[in-house]
Amino acid sequence: MSQAKTILGEYQSLIFDLDGTLMHTEPDIRKAINGALRDCGYRELPVDLVLPNLYSTLTDIIAEATALIDVPPSAIPALHDAYRIHYVEQAHGDSVLYPGVLDFLQASAARGCVMAVCTNKNEAFAHQALERTGVHDFFVCVTGGNTTAYSKPHPMPLEHTLAQMGTRANESIMLGDTHVDAATAQNAGVAFALHKNGYGGIRLDGYPTRASFNSYTEL
Repeated sequence: MSQAKTILGEYQSLIFDLDGTLMHTEPDIRKAINGALRDCGYRELPVDLVLPNLYSTLTDIIAEATALIDVPPSAIPALHDAYRIHYVEQAHGDSVLYPGVLDFLQASAARGCVMAVCTNKNEAFAHQALERTGVHDFFVCVTGGNTTAYSKPHPMPLEHTLAQMGTRANESIMLGDTHVDAATAQNAGVAFALHKNGYGGIRLDGYPTRASFNSYTEL
C-alpha cells in the first residue's frame, strides 16, 4: 500500500480541485480560446504554447494566454464572451478523467467518504464537465470560481465547500495539482495532497503537503 493511500485513508472528507486534478481539460480550454480568437479576428495560439495558468479563473486564463501572442487587454471582454459560447458548444468533448479516478471515487464512496469539488472553473462549466464524465453524483457540493465572492487561493470557496459538506477543516483533505490549491488548503486549515501529474508540476512555494501521488492508480 502506498504512503499516499494510507494517508488519504485517514480522512472521511475529500475535496477535489477539477482541472489537472480529477480530469485533463486542457484540450477543451485551448479549443475554446482558439475559437474565441478566430471570432475576434486574432490568430490562434501556437500549437506548442503551453497554457500558463489553468488553475486560475477564466478571465485570468484568457488574459495570460492571449498576452503571449500580443492580443491587447482591451480585447479580453469580447474574447471572454466568445469563449463561453465555444466552450458550451464543445460540451467538454475532449475532457477526460485521469486514470484511476473513477475507481478511487467508487472506493472512497464505498467507505463512506463525503466528497466535493472546489475549483476556480465557472460553477456551471464544472457541473457540466462532471456530468459529461459520469462522476457528478459522487459529489455533494460543487464550488466554482464564481460561487463565492472570492476565488482560490482565498479560503472562502473551500470554507463554503466544507459548510455545504457538513464537515470540519481538521477532518478534511484537499486534493489538488498546483500551488494555488495548496495555498487554499493552508488558508482554510485543511490538509493537502498533491496530484503531481496535473498542470502545476511540483511547484508548491513551501506550502505543507501531507501526501503526493503521480496517479490515482496508486491509491
